[in-house]
Amino acid sequence: MSNNRGIKFKILLNSLLSVFIFAMFLVYISNIYWNELLDSKKEKLQNIVEVGSTIVSHFIDLEKKSILPKEEAQNRAKDTINSIRYSGKEYIFITNTKAYQVLNPVKPELSGKDMSGFTDPNGVKLFVEIANVAKKSGKGYVEYMFPKAGSTTPSKKLSYVNYFPEWDWIIGTGLYMDDAYEAMTRFLEILLFACLFCIATLIFIGIYFANSVVKPLTEVCLSLLNSSESLFNKSNELKNSSSSVIKYSKEQESSIQTTAAAISEITSMIGKTTELTSNSATLANNISGKAEDGEVSMKNMITSMQGIHEASSKLKEIENIINQIESKTQVINKIVSKTELLSLNASIEAARAGEHGKGFSVVAEEVGNLAHMSGKSSSEIQALLQRSREEVQRILVQTIDRVEDGQKRTLKVSAAFSDIVNGIKEINFQMGQVSDATKEQEIGVKQISVAMGQLDQLALKNTVESENSLKSTEDISTESNNLNEIVEKTEIVIFGNVKKLK
Repeated sequence: MSNNRGIKFKILLNSLLSVFIFAMFLVYISNIYWNELLDSKKEKLQNIVEVGSTIVSHFIDLEKKSILPKEEAQNRAKDTINSIRYSGKEYIFITNTKAYQVLNPVKPELSGKDMSGFTDPNGVKLFVEIANVAKKSGKGYVEYMFPKAGSTTPSKKLSYVNYFPEWDWIIGTGLYMDDAYEAMTRFLEILLFACLFCIATLIFIGIYFANSVVKPLTEVCLSLLNSSESLFNKSNELKNSSSSVIKYSKEQESSIQTTAAAISEITSMIGKTTELTSNSATLANNISGKAEDGEVSMKNMITSMQGIHEASSKLKEIENIINQIESKTQVINKIVSKTELLSLNASIEAARAGEHGKGFSVVAEEVGNLAHMSGKSSSEIQALLQRSREEVQRILVQTIDRVEDGQKRTLKVSAAFSDIVNGIKEINFQMGQVSDATKEQEIGVKQISVAMGQLDQLALKNTVESENSLKSTEDISTESNNLNEIVEKTEIVIFGNVKKLK
């Protein structure tokens, strides 16, 4: 997050960090001073208890050596300890592991009383806790709240005790922590004043140093920023101009290339058109000749159709012949009928002649048979003639219809061929004119194509020069952007993310 802040903020932040480190150092020193005060208190307590312990040990030795009885030795030890005072009104007390008060120099009425139920304002059972420390470690420290002499307000007190199991005595003394707290308070006041003085000094120095650094850097950044903006604007104008030039050059080049390609294509198409026109003229001449041949063939076909029509009229003559044959056949049928009748009469007469007419009867019977066979054949011939006549009539009708239709179609085709021949002759004439005009166009287009090729080369050179100019402009723009980035980075270093130069 500090990377987004300015140099002034960073300098002040470093100053505050220095202040914080200094404050931590002061706290560390305060802790060391407090520990030294506490150690001094403990050492003093331990020394005082050692004095009382030396006295008790001396009388215990006297008792062990039987120089003094136990009770007298204890009483003399109590008297000696009872007379000891230090730091004004501080004293040495004696208790035992049963929480009984053996000696209290400032409150004699408590001597010999059970103090196991005594608790300080924090709920600590003082004499029970002293007994526990003595039984557990033999010696040690106990913290508790206890009122000073002549006062009812409890104050924090630290005691040191030493246990003598020979008499079940616990020798101890305590010191109030008020003087230590007062000394610590005075020390903290001095440290606080020094800390505030250092903080103010460091902040003032930080602000002064930050302002002395930021002001010239701001002026430099403003100059760089103005130069960068001017250079950037000019490079943008030059870049836009170069872009327009190269754009127009490319468009001109593209248009020329497109035009050249189109002209090349037109030239190719004109060449093909000329070739196709020549081929079309040749084909038109060939088709004209073939159309004339077709017209002659159609005239011959008309003549043939007329011959077919004449042949169909001759079919009518065949029909007349068939009718005549049919008439003759009817005559034969009549003859056959009469022959059969005569054969019958001959048979009757032969029967009447009896024996003499048998031979004639046989002849008459054979004649009858022949007449019968002739009649049958005549009937069959008549039937065939009838069928032939019907078939001839049908063929005649179809032939006449088809011939008439063919004549109509032939006449139409003949007229169409005449029109085609005339049209092809006209096309052939026009194709000749088109071929001549196309050759002239081909020559003109080739000349235009050469000119467009030269324009294309000039446009290409113009495009290359425009691209070189644009590249130089882009290089200038890049350098301008780099300069602008340097300004922005410098601005971020000075002011952070807050823009103040614009």
